[in-house]
Amino acid sequence: MGELLLTGCTTSTDHTYLYPRGLTGLVDAQIEAARSLGIRFAPTRGSMSVGSSKGGLPPDDCTQDEDEILRDGERLIKEHHDKGPYAMIQIGLAPCAPFSVSQNLMKETAAQAKKWGVRMHTHLCETLDEEAYCLEKYGKRPIDFLEDLGWIDSNVWLAHMVHVDDDEIKRLAKAKVGIAHCPSSNLRLGSGVPPVRKYLDAGVAVGLAVDGSASNDTSDMLGEARQAMLVHRVKSGVASMPAREALRMATRGGAAVVGRDDIGMIAAGKAADLAIFDVSGLDFAGSAGDPVASLLFCGAAHRAKWTIVNGHVVVEDGKLVNIDEKRVAAQANAACLDLLKKAGAIA
Repeated sequence: MGELLLTGCTTSTDHTYLYPRGLTGLVDAQIEAARSLGIRFAPTRGSMSVGSSKGGLPPDDCTQDEDEILRDGERLIKEHHDKGPYAMIQIGLAPCAPFSVSQNLMKETAAQAKKWGVRMHTHLCETLDEEAYCLEKYGKRPIDFLEDLGWIDSNVWLAHMVHVDDDEIKRLAKAKVGIAHCPSSNLRLGSGVPPVRKYLDAGVAVGLAVDGSASNDTSDMLGEARQAMLVHRVKSGVASMPAREALRMATRGGAAVVGRDDIGMIAAGKAADLAIFDVSGLDFAGSAGDPVASLLFCGAAHRAKWTIVNGHVVVEDGKLVNIDEKRVAAQANAACLDLLKKAGAIA
């Protein structure tokens, strides 16, 4: 969250789906961290209920009972979800992926989301392995599988969406399903490049996401916008992704994906969210003719000068206002080394 704020991102969501046995309050801890930093946050109560012993992907000890999952989702909504304008915390419900949850959990989650008026999220069409799994187990492609469970709807956003065909794109657009595009993660894992230009031309809302540390080693939102701009020029031609289109996905697109009409742009009646960048340095020299595009084409250092969320300054002069960055980095590195020792990877 701190990295996101430092690179000008004012609103984030997270798909927390891993709940090792005996641990509780993980989403609550994230919410506490978000509040301390001052970022607008929409965490999703993720879930995995089908472990390897039942033909699923995750280890059994990382799965949960489905009643427990649904109860905790309802608890989080009651305790934390804010339906009002300029809300700083909103909760979503998010079974992980077709190969880690049951059809029953998907259906029950959809009913629960409708009852409480919250959004739903899942990973889909990220890899060809997932497509093969759905065809073998359910006799359907992933989009058809989701549609039969009541998940192709306007309160849904899907991560990745790499492997789709033209008909599926039209159906997603008609249903107003949003897409979280993760260019760096998809490239790092070799998953492929989604047809983002086709999504945009069809009217699908597309936002940008940095994904998690398991598949992206930096939560640099401005860098993610640059990555999106460049990769889609290779896929669909230079004219297919101007700098402003990539920045639009990072702002208005992201707001649309998480169902918000009160953020994502600087305008009367919108939340006071601002990211301000200093383009006076040598790395921006010669770009005065288009300082907006220069943010993606020129700047090597992506730190915002100021980031303001809901009227509050949370990054000032390129530094987080509310936490000690060096202390947090030291704690993270200590935790990393501790995990490696426990795994026997280092002495």
